[in-house]
Amino acid sequence: MSDDKDSIFQKMWKREGFMAELRAVNAIAIKQWKVEFSYPLSVLWFIVMPFLWFIPMLIAGQAVVGGSESAALGELVGTTDWLSYIAIGTAYTGLAMSMFWGTGMSFRREQSAGTLETLMTTPMKRSTIVWGSMMHNLQHGGLGVLLQLVAAVLFFGVTINAWGILPALAIVALSIIALQGIVFALTCVVLLAKQGWMIIEFISSALMLVAPMAYPIAVLHPMLQYVSVASPLTWTVESFRGFLMYGFAAPGIMTAIVALLILDVIYVVIGILMFRYTERYVRRKGALSQF
Repeated sequence: MSDDKDSIFQKMWKREGFMAELRAVNAIAIKQWKVEFSYPLSVLWFIVMPFLWFIPMLIAGQAVVGGSESAALGELVGTTDWLSYIAIGTAYTGLAMSMFWGTGMSFRREQSAGTLETLMTTPMKRSTIVWGSMMHNLQHGGLGVLLQLVAAVLFFGVTINAWGILPALAIVALSIIALQGIVFALTCVVLLAKQGWMIIEFISSALMLVAPMAYPIAVLHPMLQYVSVASPLTWTVESFRGFLMYGFAAPGIMTAIVALLILDVIYVVIGILMFRYTERYVRRKGALSQF
């Protein structure tokens, strides 16, 4: 029996390559789902959360505009349908927040549970822990996007162009790469500062502020417009909403795709390099167990 156990452990340590890391990513994502479903109130919050963000904007829009069309919005972005503009744009909020908070704080959660050191000594790459958390939060936040869009169509009369669904999903895939680069940087802050929630709150709030989810970037201060152009959220929301509203005829799509591809490379390279250096630094200092 002892020889069988030794043989199993030896096989585990010899596992390597993309498929081995992918299985580890899937296992981490499943583990996190099991933890969340152990707390029914968290599931209820997940269902209600997207509507708590969207409905106040709907009420405010109705009060300010006084109808279903906005001439001012039409002059800025080419559509007077402010309801669809806001409903589709803010649908991405849940996914972005899930990525920033859920993935950015993944190491802190494992540390609080007392499992971080165990995970860090398993036969997988350290970055796989972050990718596994990303996979869970992509599924989690993606379901939130779906819930809000379905509710917007069924209850608020929002119309979605069916031809734009698949390209909108492709845009989400592109955005996840760039956002993951930002998340790697946030993970570095958590590893170094432990209580890094203040930095995550600041960065996520700043990116949400300059993203055109509920308003076009043209209404921002010129300085904030420059920041907005450098944010992957800006190009993601613009193209995601464009595809779902206009299909392949959406304006400015090629510009958004090229911008996202460039930002993918920049943010992922910087984020991964920062993570590798920080993770090695923290392990060398023996600070993983420090709470």
